[in-house]
Amino acid sequence: MSVARHLLAASLLTLATPAVAADIDILAAPEIAIPVAETGLYLRADATYGFDTTFGGTQSLVGTGGTATNRMGDWRLDDGFGVGGGIGYKASDWLRFDATVDSWKQDVSGGNGAGWFCGFDRSCASREGGSIRALEVMGNAYVDLGTVAGFTPYVGAGLGAVHVDYGDVAGTVICTGAAACSVAGSSAAYDGDASWRFAYAVSAGVSYDVTDNLSIDTGYRYLNVQDGDAYRFDAASGARLVAEDDGFDRHTIRAGLRFKLW
Repeated sequence: MSVARHLLAASLLTLATPAVAADIDILAAPEIAIPVAETGLYLRADATYGFDTTFGGTQSLVGTGGTATNRMGDWRLDDGFGVGGGIGYKASDWLRFDATVDSWKQDVSGGNGAGWFCGFDRSCASREGGSIRALEVMGNAYVDLGTVAGFTPYVGAGLGAVHVDYGDVAGTVICTGAAACSVAGSSAAYDGDASWRFAYAVSAGVSYDVTDNLSIDTGYRYLNVQDGDAYRFDAASGARLVAEDDGFDRHTIRAGLRFKLW
């Protein structure tokens, strides 16, 4: 009986082994694929709209008797459109970098309650007007704040330089008050100055993924442009007028496309 029992137990163990092995195969943990962050180069193209803004400056009249300086009244930089483009790199799901170039041209106008024609005497005032053509070259960094239903809000900051070109500026003299004024209606064309200026920017916006490679990007950007030369004029008397602005701010709405290269 003992031998028969051992043989029966061995047979049952042999029959059970495949079933246990099958159970082990079924219960084996599946492999987990870890998602890889999307990175790569992208191109961007933008249309911009800059709101009007005001800024100040200084006029200096240099002559044989020395130099006289006077603060300019508020100048107005009109609103207007511009275009831009750039190339960028998405370093991770939350960090991007790009280099951008933007171009715009806007009218500028202002005046001085004490005109330089009168040696900054308040018997006359001056009115000036022209345009500013600018080329913005900026390096930017952005933090993407997560994507929900294809929408990705972001914040950013940038540093760079802006080439500010005043072109030609026209000036006109207006008599004021009861004081004698012999230069009423006099006008002159000033030579506009052009220079590169340091600039910084902060921005915020949201992008929407149209496809895996194409996104719509809309946002707001604040740009601060540092002070610089504005215009100058050499009078027949030998005196020279030199004007400098205090720099200006630009508040801009941007809308464009980002196209992923790889």
